[in-house]
Amino acid sequence: MKFRSSYVILLLVLICVLPMAGYSQESPVNHVNSILHLGDKSETGNSTLPIGIGVASFFYLLNPIVLFQNDRIGGGLTKEISLGFGYFGEHRLAAEYSYIFREGSSSHLRFGYKYDILLKDKLTPSNLLQGTSVVSIGASYFYDFEYHGVSPEISYGYSIRNDKLLIYPNLKLRYTYIPDGSNMFDFSMGFMIGFANPFIDLKIRKNNNSDK
Repeated sequence: MKFRSSYVILLLVLICVLPMAGYSQESPVNHVNSILHLGDKSETGNSTLPIGIGVASFFYLLNPIVLFQNDRIGGGLTKEISLGFGYFGEHRLAAEYSYIFREGSSSHLRFGYKYDILLKDKLTPSNLLQGTSVVSIGASYFYDFEYHGVSPEISYGYSIRNDKLLIYPNLKLRYTYIPDGSNMFDFSMGFMIGFANPFIDLKIRKNNNSDK
C-alpha cells in the first residue's frame, strides 16, 4: 500500500515522540496504526492531522536548538546529516550547522563521529525499512568562526533505516568544551537524515532472491 507523503511525515514524528512519552509498552508502530485508523473514522482525528503534518514538516526541515552559555539561554535552528559505515551503518561521520539567534558567534559548525546502539535484538541489514529505538554517543569538533572546541554528546530516538538510508528523529544533549572561550550545553530535537555504506554493496537483494 502506498502512503501519501503527509502520512509518512506524520508517521515519523509519532514514532519519535511516542517511545519517549512512555504512554504504554505497545510498540510505536502499533500506536501509529491505531491513531491513523482513528483519524479515518473521527472528526477529531481529521482536525488534528493538519497540525501534526505542520509540526512534522517543521522538525524535518528546521530542528530547534536551545543552548546555555555564560548563564544565559539562547535559541536557534540546527541541521545534521551523516554518513554511516559498518555492517548496519551504525558508525557515522556527521556534519552539523547551527544558527543561533544572537549577535556574534551566531554560526556553529560541528564535524564528528557517532555510534548508534541499536536497542532491538536480531536486527540485520535489509532492503526494507526497519525501526528500532537507538541510543547514540559521539564527539565532535566545534568551530564558531572565532573559537574552537570539542563536544561529547548523547542522543535518544527512534531510527528508521535499511542498508543505505537512515531517518533518525531524536533528542540530543551535548556539552561543548571551549578552551579559550565559554563552555556551553545545548539541547536539540528533530530529524537527522543519513546515508549508510554508499560504497559497499551488501548484496542483500541478490541473497534474498536466491533464497526464494
